[in-house]
Amino acid sequence: MSDVKRFGLGIDTGGTYTDAVIVDLDKVKVLAKRKAKTTHHDLSIGLNEAVDSVFSSVDIKPSEISLVGISTTLATNSILEGHGGEVGLILIGWDPVEDVHFQEKSLEHVRGGYDPKGMTKASLDMDQIRKAIEKVSEGADAIAISGLFSIANASQERTVKKLARDMTGLPVVTGHELSAELGIALRTETAVLNGKLIPRVNEFFDDLEESFANIGVTAPIMIYKGDGSVMALEVARDRPVETILSGPAASAMGGKVLSGSEECIIVDIGGTSTDIAVLEEGFPMIMHEGAKVGSWRTRVKAVDMLTVALGGDSRIHFDRMALKIGPDRVVPLCMLPPTPGLKEKMLHSGLTQFYMAEKGEPPALNDKERRIYDVLAGNGPMTASDIRDRTIGLWVIDQYLSSLRQKGVIVSASLTPTDILHCQGLLDIGDREMAEAGLQAMADHITMEKEQLASMAMEEVRRIVAASITRKLLHDELGTWHTDCDQSVLLVNKAINPRRSGFFRLEPRCTVPIIGVGAPARFLMDDLDERIGAEVVFPQDYEVGNAVGAVCSKIMESLSATVSPTINFAFLANVPFIGPMEYAHFDSAVEACKSSLIRHLRAKAEASGGKNIKFHSKVKINRAVEGGWGAWEDKGSRGMNFAEITVRVVADPPMPDIRLKAVND
Repeated sequence: MSDVKRFGLGIDTGGTYTDAVIVDLDKVKVLAKRKAKTTHHDLSIGLNEAVDSVFSSVDIKPSEISLVGISTTLATNSILEGHGGEVGLILIGWDPVEDVHFQEKSLEHVRGGYDPKGMTKASLDMDQIRKAIEKVSEGADAIAISGLFSIANASQERTVKKLARDMTGLPVVTGHELSAELGIALRTETAVLNGKLIPRVNEFFDDLEESFANIGVTAPIMIYKGDGSVMALEVARDRPVETILSGPAASAMGGKVLSGSEECIIVDIGGTSTDIAVLEEGFPMIMHEGAKVGSWRTRVKAVDMLTVALGGDSRIHFDRMALKIGPDRVVPLCMLPPTPGLKEKMLHSGLTQFYMAEKGEPPALNDKERRIYDVLAGNGPMTASDIRDRTIGLWVIDQYLSSLRQKGVIVSASLTPTDILHCQGLLDIGDREMAEAGLQAMADHITMEKEQLASMAMEEVRRIVAASITRKLLHDELGTWHTDCDQSVLLVNKAINPRRSGFFRLEPRCTVPIIGVGAPARFLMDDLDERIGAEVVFPQDYEVGNAVGAVCSKIMESLSATVSPTINFAFLANVPFIGPMEYAHFDSAVEACKSSLIRHLRAKAEASGGKNIKFHSKVKINRAVEGGWGAWEDKGSRGMNFAEITVRVVADPPMPDIRLKAVND
C-alpha cells in the first residue's frame, strides 16, 4: 500500500502559453509537461488542449490525479479589459459628505456602523435593510456590503449578508471577508470588484469542473491566490478577487519548489512580461497595502513583485532611430502561418509588422472597425499599408487597429527576441527562415548588418532585465529610491554594465541566488553574474515553474492584531473583527490575540480543506522614541508604543486517502 503514488496536475494560464504539468507530489518531480497557446477569448480552450496533451504524453490516468492546482489570468484580464457583472452596493453607517461611487450598478446607504473600538454607532433598521436589498438586487449579478469599522466588529455585515442571501439568492460579499485593514473606501472598492468578477470567474470554474469530470479527474481543485498560496475552488467562487496576480505569485513559489532555495530572487520571463519577486524564509514578500490592477485599488494581499513589459514576444522596433523593446506583445514572425510571398515582401519593403484577424465571431464593432476587420478576415498577415489601400476613404487607421487589438479581434506580428533566438540557433519552435527574413529586413531598413542588429537587440533585453532587478532591490532596500529619474537610470546603467572602466566603478553584488523561471529565461538573463554579481540558477523544468508552483503550494493565511498600553497601566488588545479587549498584563493580552487569530485562521484554512494545519506566530514590539505612558512591570513592555502580533497558518491542500482508494480499486 505504501507504494501508491500521489500525482498532481498543475496548470498555469499565462499571457502567451498555458502550461500543464504532472508532478510526483511525494518526490516533487515533474513527470510530464506540455504547452498550448493561451486562448484569451475563452481560457478553457487552451487549458483543455494543454491538459489533453500532457495526459497523452505519460502513462498516468486522469483518475490517478490526487490534486489539481490552477493559476489563472482570468480575474486580472477581466479587470484590465473592463469586463464583469453588475453589482448592487449597500453601505452601512457610512454616508460621506460628497457622493462616493465604485462602479456599482446601484447604491443604498443604511443606518448602522461601529466606532474604532467596535462599539455600536447606530443599530440596524431591518425594514430599511430589506428595502435597500430589494433596490440594489434589481438587475444585479451580485451584492456587496461594506460597513463602517467592520474590521473592529463584523456583526452587522454578517447580519445584512445573511438577509440578502435569503431574500435574493444572489452571491453576497462583505468588506471584512476580503480585508482586515483600515480604510472603508478601499474595502468597499475591493468588495465591489469581487462582486463584478463572480459571474465571469464562476462561468470559467463551471467549464473547468465539467471538463475535468468528462476526462475522469475527480481530485480536489485548488485555485492559486495572488499572495502565493492556494484556496479551494468553492472558496474561490466567493472570493475571485483574491486570484488577481496569481500567475506571478505561482512563478515565485514554483521557483522555490524547483530550486529548493528558501531565500532567493525569482525572475520569471514569459512571452509577455518579466516578474521579479524576493523570497524570505521560504515565502514571497507581500504587498500588505493591497494590489492595484488597472484603475482598481484593492485591499487584496499580493506578492510584492515588480512587473516589466518585457518577454520573448515583445516587439522590437525603432523609434526615432532608437532601439525599443516592447511594451507591446506580438506574435513572433517565426510563428506566423505559412504565407506565400511573405518573406519576399518583408525583404523588398523593409516592413516587419503585420496584422491578422482572430478566428471566431467578433464582438460589436463600430463602422470603421468593421471595415478594417472585413479587409483582414481570411486574408492572412497584412501590413498597415495593405489594409489602408483596401479600406477606401480611411487614411488614418492606427487608432482603429489599436482598438481592434484591445478588443482581441486582431493580433499584430513583428520581430521579437524569440525570432532573434531562432536566428542565433538557440530556439527551434517555428519557421526559422521567417525570423531570419524579418531580421534582415529590419537591418536593411536601418542600414545595419543583421548580426549587429541581433547583438544590439539582445544586449538591450539583457540590460532591461538586469536594470529591473537592480531597481527592485534598491527600492526594497532603501524604500524611497526614485527609479525613474534620469540620475537613477544613469547610475543603474553604469552599475550593471559588464564592461566597467574608469577610475570610479560601481560593481553590484547580490548575496542570494537568482532563480530563472519561464521558457526564455535561460537565454535572456544568463549574464547576470557579470552584471550584478549574482549566482544564477536555472533549475530542472524551470520553463514550467508557474504550473509547478500552482500544484505544489500550501494553503496559507495570515492576520495581525495589536497590543498597546493604556493610560491606566493596562493593555488594550485590538483583534480584527472582534474589537478591543483590555488586559492587566502584557503577556495575557498577547496570548489572547494569538488565540483569537488562530481560531479565525483555522476556520479559513479548514474552509479550503486544509490538512496538517500548523501555526507560526511573531511578536514585534515597536518602541517609543522617548519614554512612554508609564512604568509597566511586564517584561519587555517598558517604553513600548505598541506590539504587533502576527499569526500565519500553513496547511496541506486536501487530497483523497490514497491507501483507501487503492483498496477500493
